[in-house]
Amino acid sequence: MYSFKDLKKDLLVGREIEFKYNGELYSISNSSKGWALCHNNEIIGNYFEDINYLINYIEQVKICNKYFREIFEQNEYESLYIL
Repeated sequence: MYSFKDLKKDLLVGREIEFKYNGELYSISNSSKGWALCHNNEIIGNYFEDINYLINYIEQVKICNKYFREIFEQNEYESLYIL
């Protein structure tokens, strides 16, 4: 099982994440503007220059009334790609 702790480790070494939850596509990616959490290629929140700030953000954000962390801790994503 891929946990939230695993996700944080991968982000800290520069990896990007794509996953599907409730039939919707989400991603954490890096661009020239910084790191961002996206839903169907639209940014949720802000861009973050420092990955640690993004990690703090996703620890608090909810997706469909569920904390981001819970989705990974409870293995509720439908698909997962680590880039």
